[in-house]
Amino acid sequence: MRRAVYISSVLFALANVAVAQNRDADNILNAQFNARIGGVAPKGSKILEMRVRCRNINEAEERAKRDAVAVCLLRGLPASTKHRPSPAIVKESVIESNEAFFVDFLEIPKSKKLVGRYAKFINCSELVDYQEVPNGVDAVVSVHVLYDNLLNYMKDKGFATDVSETMAGKYLKPVIMVVPSDVYCTEMDFVQTWTDGTGKKQTISDYNIFNKEDSRDLRLVTSSLNEIFASRGFETISLEFLVKSLMMERDENALVGDDYGIEGTLKESPLDRIIRLANVDFIVDLDFSLYEIDEYRYVAFNMRAVDPCSNAVEIAHAYGDGQPSRTSTINTLLEEAVINYVDDFCDKIQSHYNKMETDGHRITVKIKKTNKSRFDFQKSKFLFEGKNTKLCDIIYYWLQDNTIDNNPTRIITPEVLTFNQVMIPMVTKNRHDAVRRLDSNEFVTQLQEFLVDNYNIESTIYFRGPGEAWLIL
Repeated sequence: MRRAVYISSVLFALANVAVAQNRDADNILNAQFNARIGGVAPKGSKILEMRVRCRNINEAEERAKRDAVAVCLLRGLPASTKHRPSPAIVKESVIESNEAFFVDFLEIPKSKKLVGRYAKFINCSELVDYQEVPNGVDAVVSVHVLYDNLLNYMKDKGFATDVSETMAGKYLKPVIMVVPSDVYCTEMDFVQTWTDGTGKKQTISDYNIFNKEDSRDLRLVTSSLNEIFASRGFETISLEFLVKSLMMERDENALVGDDYGIEGTLKESPLDRIIRLANVDFIVDLDFSLYEIDEYRYVAFNMRAVDPCSNAVEIAHAYGDGQPSRTSTINTLLEEAVINYVDDFCDKIQSHYNKMETDGHRITVKIKKTNKSRFDFQKSKFLFEGKNTKLCDIIYYWLQDNTIDNNPTRIITPEVLTFNQVMIPMVTKNRHDAVRRLDSNEFVTQLQEFLVDNYNIESTIYFRGPGEAWLIL
């Protein structure tokens, strides 16, 4: 009974890889395969579930092993919710030019005493399920393919092309965090309200919602989306666990204000505090809705990736509807809804991040005076490169010398010196020459050290997030 259920519910969901037209179907190079990713494999490997129909179990297992190698080599694999698509290792033009080699490489020996050339790229195989059919068996076999070994072998032969997966390690991967959109929070009444100094009522998204009963769907959906992003190599931060950490911050409600002698009180939004604590590269802003039609349910979603340093900069955007289902959970419905969009979405994030590695990361630097400060941005002068120079100019020149484009914009007021479009390197090296990320806090720390070492100007740093830091004199 178990086997019959598996065959009916799973086997027919296996992805069909396109078959070349107008060719001999008996030729392995032109064959059609039933294959899917069968689970999480060790690095450099793939686990494939192959459906084959043969005369007996032994023949089915051997055919499945050969076909698994053939799929990786000749066809590639479609995307799933947890995996990127895998392109074919060898291009069709290369196969056509070297047909004899690949036919021989993929041939199953007629004698059981012999081993096919493909077999050395198989770690192990396991019969998952089968059912008897006329003249044989219909079987599902799990095959562990040594993918990187196969790729490198074909490279050595001069047959392999660049495979996108092999490029994944070329660049650092960004850190991302999924958050519910303001639209979603408003619809679900996940908001904070207060009255500002003018008496006007203000509303803002409240992320301290994960202990509420009606946040269950959000927890499931964000968790699934994090898994999808993680499967594509991104580092993810859980908003739920971050909020719990934030609640443990003793200074959560401590605001920059009178403690520094600055007139007025400067407040952070909940998202500002979260970004400051998480230090993420990108925010994935998610809105989703669950719809019901008769006995069926489906999910509609809208998500965008933004640079937390500037929410005005949209990096990627995707929206769509999933397929209706009677039984699927909401997280599964979302996974199925985003699968056709997520790879392009991730590629846009990675492309922007790679560009940032070259062009720099944009931050804002603010220099603020307290009421007790003995310095004036324009009146205080110090010796700089042999000349008496205004403090505001000294800071500006330092920023020019330590940024990528050498041209930050500045706004000068008696109390605040603001520098926008400050393009800093993505990484820096510590005293042991180890590479680490460079954020606004570390960059402004270097400015702080420059001012105290050269001009005995003491200051305090207030870290506003990866894209903004204040130096308070």
